[in-house]
Amino acid sequence: MPQVFPFRGLRYNLEKLAAQGQSLNSVATPPYDVINEAQQVAFAEKHPANFIRVDLNPKTPQDNAQNNPYTRAGQFIQQWETEQTLIGEASPAIYAYSQSWQEGTEHIERKGAIVLLKLEQFESGQVLPHEHTLKGPKQDRIQLMRSTLCSLSQVFMIYSDPARTLETLLYPTAPTENSDWAEATDADGVVHRFKPVTDEAVIGKIQALLQDKPLLIADGHHRYETALAYQQEVREQLKAKTGQEPLAGSLLSDYAMIFVTNMDDPGLKVYPTHRILYGWPKGWDAQRFEAELFQRYDVVTEGETFSYRRAGTEELLKLRLKPEAQPANLPPLLDIYDAALLEETVFKGIFQQPGEALKNEHLLGFYRNPEEIEALWSSGKAVGGFFLAAPSVKLVHQICESGHRMPQKSTYFYPKILSGLVIYPYRPFTHAEGHALTGVLPQAQPLNPQEFEVQALAFSQRPY
Repeated sequence: MPQVFPFRGLRYNLEKLAAQGQSLNSVATPPYDVINEAQQVAFAEKHPANFIRVDLNPKTPQDNAQNNPYTRAGQFIQQWETEQTLIGEASPAIYAYSQSWQEGTEHIERKGAIVLLKLEQFESGQVLPHEHTLKGPKQDRIQLMRSTLCSLSQVFMIYSDPARTLETLLYPTAPTENSDWAEATDADGVVHRFKPVTDEAVIGKIQALLQDKPLLIADGHHRYETALAYQQEVREQLKAKTGQEPLAGSLLSDYAMIFVTNMDDPGLKVYPTHRILYGWPKGWDAQRFEAELFQRYDVVTEGETFSYRRAGTEELLKLRLKPEAQPANLPPLLDIYDAALLEETVFKGIFQQPGEALKNEHLLGFYRNPEEIEALWSSGKAVGGFFLAAPSVKLVHQICESGHRMPQKSTYFYPKILSGLVIYPYRPFTHAEGHALTGVLPQAQPLNPQEFEVQALAFSQRPY
């Protein structure tokens, strides 16, 4: 069953930030994969130690094998730790982390915790993926791991506990009633509250709770698969050097940093990700496409599969798949899921190529935000759009338990986890004694920077 642990994270020195008149707001960022170039520049300008400088370091025309976004990220981590802008946690902790926001008149709060998870292969059934992944993001993240010797952000996982044990243990009072919570507010107005919890009794109860719960990856599939790949890479290197296989769980790279929250928490919200066509594949136009589309789908007033929007109109056509067009290759549950039907019947069925290929050709984009979608439409940058319904958490869980995966970008668990709250280093601390698992697992060994730092530069040029 899943094994989770407290750890001594590397995190921003809030006292030093406060002395500068700054706060967590000055240095934390959204996840790297939702940041555009303009935001990248804006975050870098907020503070010299803003997390963007390691998580998404800007490229320059002068980049080469020795000086590039990955090597600069590693240098910033070392510099900030030397300056004690980043400090190692004094005691093993799990990190309580809540997010609250307003949705219309409703106040919503999602509660969870950041912990370490002993890495599990998907075949074990203890960690369940729900989406397919892309090669590019994994190649990017593993290069960053090699050069920083750190896990910089969390994989977002969910579990089921109707009794809501973790919430009771970590949130006996509201975070707003206690001043020892660090706080940041993102651009969407979501308030993020965060604090280390070192009470061994509380930690033990949470470990016992989660060891009986299969974990479903809600967000961060690329990060988790990258952690698995890095674990294997490090083990192969050490075995080649020593002639011996390291003991299971004996290396800091055998663990991943995760955020866990309860799927029975009413604050867990999942939204759809819509698909927007920027242009038609070669040989296609609106007339030809719609002729094919309406051979497969009826336009209906209710009970639709998904909706289609034509360029130059505001009309959403609600579509229902014709029985004779039902794909034979989709397994139960996926055969009623709109994102899977869109992938099979439209992208693969009509265009004869998967959504990933259309995205790589810059013909297809994935969007959640209605304002962004409307901006594309009003600027004439969209020729068509497909609008999906929000899948239920229960359906996502059922699909995963059945052993199947949903198409990429099927879900949008909102809000995103803030980056820069805590880092999990695979190497010893520069100032604090020991390493992230000192006082937790006696046999856990950090990676030796002298051995791995030089290799990281060479590896950054190697394909994933």
